[in-house]
Amino acid sequence: MLLKTKQVSFALLIILALTLSACGSSASNNSIIATSVAMTVQAQNTQVPAFTPTSLPVVDLPTLLTSPTAGVTTVPPTAPAAGSSNIKPCYSANFVQDVTIPDGTIVTPGQTFWKTWRVLNSGSCSWDSTYKFVFNDGDLMGGGYVYPFPGAAAPGQTVDIPIELYAPTNAGTYTGTWLIEAPDKTLIGVGQYNQPLSVQVVVVAGTPSNDKTASPYGITNVSIDVTRDCKPANTFYTITASLTSNGPVTAVFTENQSDGHNTANRKLAFTEATTETKSWDWSQGIASSTNPRWVSITVTSPAYHEWPQVTLPPLCGH
Repeated sequence: MLLKTKQVSFALLIILALTLSACGSSASNNSIIATSVAMTVQAQNTQVPAFTPTSLPVVDLPTLLTSPTAGVTTVPPTAPAAGSSNIKPCYSANFVQDVTIPDGTIVTPGQTFWKTWRVLNSGSCSWDSTYKFVFNDGDLMGGGYVYPFPGAAAPGQTVDIPIELYAPTNAGTYTGTWLIEAPDKTLIGVGQYNQPLSVQVVVVAGTPSNDKTASPYGITNVSIDVTRDCKPANTFYTITASLTSNGPVTAVFTENQSDGHNTANRKLAFTEATTETKSWDWSQGIASSTNPRWVSITVTSPAYHEWPQVTLPPLCGH
C-alpha cells in the first residue's frame, strides 16, 4: 500500500512539471522541475512506514521433541454406568452342593463328622490362602470360629470347603451357618441374597436300624432329570432319579410312568448321609400319542412318601 502511494505522488509531480514547462522559459522551468523532483524523492526516502509487530508464540522445542503427548488434550475414559450387566462384582459365590452331611442328617450324640460344601467362585476376584472360612451364627457344634481357606479358586472354578464338627450330646436339631471372609474383611455368602452356608444335623440317641418303623434315617429329597435322544423313527428318554438320605439306610422305591408301566421294589443302599442315583430308559415310536408324559418316584421304605411328578419333553418332531 505504501509503494502504491509513492508511485501516484511521483506521477503527479511529473505532470505538474510538464505543465509549467509549457507555460514558461525552458531554462527556468527545467531548474524548477529538477528542484521539485529532488525534494520529492528525498521526502519519500525519509518516510518510515508505521509498523506494529505481532508477537509470535514461544515454542519449547525440546518439549515437543521429547513428549509425544505435548499439546494433546486427554479425555478421561467414561466409567460404565453403575449396575451395568457387564460388571461382575469382585466378591460373589454360588452354592453347588453338599458333598457330605446334607441338612437334616441324623447323627448320634457326640459323633465326629466332616461337613463339606462345594462352592462356585462367581465373582471376578480369585480366592487364595489369604481368604478364611468363618463361623457366622447358630450352633458351633464343637468347631473353631475361623478355618484357613482350603484351596485356590479362580473366577468360574469350584472349591470344596470341609470342616470337622462334633454332634452335641443332647438330642435335638442343631444348625450352624458359615461365611467366606475376604482379606479386606468382607463377608461372602452365596446366591443373589448373599446367604450363609448352613450345616444342620439331628441328634438321635441309640443305634438306628433299617427297620422302616424304627429307623430315624430316611430319604429327605428326590430329584429327577430327563434327557431326550431323537432318532428317525423313535424318541428315547433317559430318566435319572437322585435320592438323598440323611444317614445309613436302604431305600426301597417305585419308578412310576404315566403309561402305567411302573417298576417296583427298586433299592438303593446308603452307608452315610449322601445322594445316590438310579436311571432307566423309556422309548416312544413316531406314531405314539402326543399326550403329555410324566414320571415320578414313590419311596416305600423306610418311610412311605410320594414325590412330585416330572413332565417329559415332547416327542421329537412335535
